[in-house]
Amino acid sequence: MPKPSSSTISNAKPTGLPKIHAISQQSRFHTETLETAQGEVDLKDVTISIGEKELIVDARLKLKAGVRYALVGRNGTGKSTLLQAVADKLIPGLSKSLGVLLVSQIEDGTQVSESEEETVLQHVVKGDKERMKAMREFEALTRAVESTKPAETQRILSEIRLARRRTELEDAQKIALRTSGARGKRAREDEIKAEERLKEAEEALAEGRADADAAGQVAEMLTDVTTTLELLDASTTEARAAVILTGLGFTQAMIDAPFVSLSGGWRSRCALATSLLVQSDILMLDEPSNFLDLEATLWLEHHLTSEFHDRTLVLTSHDQVFLNNVVEETIILRDKTLRYFEGTPRAFEIDQRKRRKAAIKTQSALDKKKEHVENSIRQGLVAGKSDPKKLKQVKSRQKKLDERWGLETSAKGTRFKLNRDMAGYFLNNRAEVNIEELESKVRITLPNPEKLRTLGELVSFENVGFRYPARSSKEPAKWVLDQVTFTVGQGGRCVFIGANGHGKSTLAKLILGELKPTKGVIQRHPLLKIGYFSQHTVEQLTKDGTNTTALAYFLKYFEERGETAVDSEARACLGTFGLGGKLSSDTPLTALSGGQKVRLAIALIVFRPPSLLLLDEITTHVDAPTIQSLARALRNFTGGIIMVTHDRWFSRVVIEGHSLSSAGAFGDDQEDDESDVSASEDEDEEGAGGPLGVTYYVGKGTIKKMEGGMGEYVKMVERRLERRAKKAAKGG
Repeated sequence: MPKPSSSTISNAKPTGLPKIHAISQQSRFHTETLETAQGEVDLKDVTISIGEKELIVDARLKLKAGVRYALVGRNGTGKSTLLQAVADKLIPGLSKSLGVLLVSQIEDGTQVSESEEETVLQHVVKGDKERMKAMREFEALTRAVESTKPAETQRILSEIRLARRRTELEDAQKIALRTSGARGKRAREDEIKAEERLKEAEEALAEGRADADAAGQVAEMLTDVTTTLELLDASTTEARAAVILTGLGFTQAMIDAPFVSLSGGWRSRCALATSLLVQSDILMLDEPSNFLDLEATLWLEHHLTSEFHDRTLVLTSHDQVFLNNVVEETIILRDKTLRYFEGTPRAFEIDQRKRRKAAIKTQSALDKKKEHVENSIRQGLVAGKSDPKKLKQVKSRQKKLDERWGLETSAKGTRFKLNRDMAGYFLNNRAEVNIEELESKVRITLPNPEKLRTLGELVSFENVGFRYPARSSKEPAKWVLDQVTFTVGQGGRCVFIGANGHGKSTLAKLILGELKPTKGVIQRHPLLKIGYFSQHTVEQLTKDGTNTTALAYFLKYFEERGETAVDSEARACLGTFGLGGKLSSDTPLTALSGGQKVRLAIALIVFRPPSLLLLDEITTHVDAPTIQSLARALRNFTGGIIMVTHDRWFSRVVIEGHSLSSAGAFGDDQEDDESDVSASEDEDEEGAGGPLGVTYYVGKGTIKKMEGGMGEYVKMVERRLERRAKKAAKGG
């Protein structure tokens, strides 16, 4: 089936992109992706680096056809680079016919259309480049076949060849731009050959060269293009695109509106819609839920699990519930290598803890047994002075300790038969117990604010309403929010949930005082200090493009606000967020991972602890370990917390008081209680910390208290999606 050879849906421009160097095992005997194995990838000794920094070393890259994978790892370990290397076919051995599509998290929504009148639907449909190309060729070839002028037929044939040569050159240039070394040299040679073929096609068109059988070639091309359109199911493309857009939260008015009228977040949804529409062997989604509300996320979960049976999916996401609900297997990028697990990330974590617990138990038993044998040896040496037979026993037992000590069962559970179960050369006839170290936890500590000297609520809304000024007398202003009433006391907490565009950000600005209510009363504690984290806080850190460090930025930030921040205090604060040492003083902000930038942003907010934290989508772009640590810290924070989030797990932990495991994304309560010998590793599972909060649903211009918390909202959204699906089925 015709599919895109490779494509990246992203707005990043090629100039200035880092060079990705990728190698894999190269010999005539090596296993690689075969032309006949569509969707299969099996490459050995894969090494990927950017400049002098190695991200993956001698790893095996294996993707099975039709399997949905989660790619997990810390921020900065190379997940996005790996996906880019696969999408751009930079790894030797990837089949040229393999259709790979990547939707990158660097999508910023700034892409523009050729026409300002192009609708959202047209833009998404246009994103299916294979279909658009086939449609253009079909129309041209049809004219060529129907033409009675041989010159016209020849001209169309030459123009199609020229267009195909230009596409070949664009692909060759993209690969040459991203590779270096020996691979870069070969890519440049391919680029030169593509340039020569393009030049030849241009000259043939300009000179009007005639083919011996132009009519026959045109007819053959038309047959191939017609087959391509049938395989692409081109006749239903617009209908399928409309269904996808609706699922991602677009109303019919938005679907019919000009694409240029969309904000960056909605343009990113368009990019995701295009990726779901276009046929490919492998679809790679890098943080697809970043710009989605919960309704769109739940729809995407269902779509990926119900519609993707014959496509390989590789998914990264900070939303762990979403990840666990979608994927079947997990790829773990850690210590510059790739590990594979047949199960979800949560199942991997549980399995890892179980195996570690079993290994610790086995080692403990061996240690006790060894101590017993050593005691018997010492006693035998004493008894051997009067009984020579005891010395033979001592010698036998010592030999066992020296040569046959270790695991007594093989990996299959059978009795360990000396060194027959182990390949290679070993000093001991039995394997040692391997106690796998768990990945170190991210440690975030939030300093608690001083208790306010006077009583009173932190924030109080009483029948608050807000609407923006009317654009014209003919178009009266609509209420964005109306009859909003809620209170957050000292140390209290609440979360606002709901679909995007229903007023959550407006609510945050009203709390901050950036907007004034149109009606109603907002009261704030006279000593209230708010620490605000917005959706764009991280982007603000590097907006000027300078290579300043975290420490320099920290000191300058408070200096500009007329506050004093001593160097030692700044270093201490950054250190508590894992940004100490050279990471804060030598590493430029642009080189920090997303999670590290979030930690810096939080450090700026809590350096002088505020009595209220206002957090708007704080988990976006953050890896799982950082989200867990942040949840622990917020759960124990004594100040007030107001959150805006679509993250089900995060809300359940911070607002509703669930433990990290019972919230449904990480580990297992029973295993967490028993699997770690270190009490410090389980201190977060002792129970909920901090007061229980309130969950408010924002919709239809007002807010509603959800007695059942996030769970009630999820059920409400699922019922809504079910009704929509039934309605669509009846309409179809």
